Amino acid sequence: MKSTAVMIILVVSAVFRMSAAAASVEAADSAYARGDYAEAVAIYKDISASLGVSSSLCHNMGNAYAKGGDYGNALACYIRALRLDPSNSEARSNMTYIESKVADSNRVELKGKKLSVDPDSPSFFSSVRLYICREHLSDTWAVWAAAFFLSFIGCASVYIFSRQVTVRKVGFFGGFVMLGLTIAGLLFAFMAASYHTDEGVITGARVRLLSEASAGSKENPVALTRGTRVSVLDTYPASSEAPEWYKVRLNSDFVGWVSASDFEPVGM
Repeated sequence: MKSTAVMIILVVSAVFRMSAAAASVEAADSAYARGDYAEAVAIYKDISASLGVSSSLCHNMGNAYAKGGDYGNALACYIRALRLDPSNSEARSNMTYIESKVADSNRVELKGKKLSVDPDSPSFFSSVRLYICREHLSDTWAVWAAAFFLSFIGCASVYIFSRQVTVRKVGFFGGFVMLGLTIAGLLFAFMAASYHTDEGVITGARVRLLSEASAGSKENPVALTRGTRVSVLDTYPASSEAPEWYKVRLNSDFVGWVSASDFEPVGM
């Protein structure tokens, strides 16, 4: 009897939470539709704080930031959306658009200086790792591993029970291939599940990287515009959960420190 009552309470609580979440999303969408993008962002943040984030929520929040002209936080939201669901094509398209606009703005900032504002190009092995870990969820690789394992069982059954030599050979060698693919799928699933990248986005309007974690240190001669995506090399204080400074890198020409107030880490 008690367990039934507890179950009813949990179900009713879940229904109320879903109703509240739906109402909040509707309010955020309404604010977005009438052009009140700051309010839409605030509501989306409240939803994420109370119910957690999702790819669609991050995508919608990114759209609100982008419409409000904040390309930095918009890009951070799109990156998070793709971390949660790499198949979110709308988030990917919006991210690509913003990155192209930011790249053009950074080239304008050069003003003839012999520096590069293009990000570091990943090596072949880094590209493969990114494809495995960033472009696919660990669950996707796990499903593929399960499918390959079932195929392995089928090939093993063919080898064991068939009386035809040719068919047995197909089952034997096919089984080895399927077993290898199963192991690879499990390995990729583990890699994707444990993947974590230290990167972030410049959120300040025009930020010059500093040589030291200090406001009075030497500045880079060229500013990076809001929305520039960089990798994180270090933090200061190093042991703090809320660093005041981030050491970041765009390429060999742009390595330095940026204040936490001008930067949004998006490592997931």
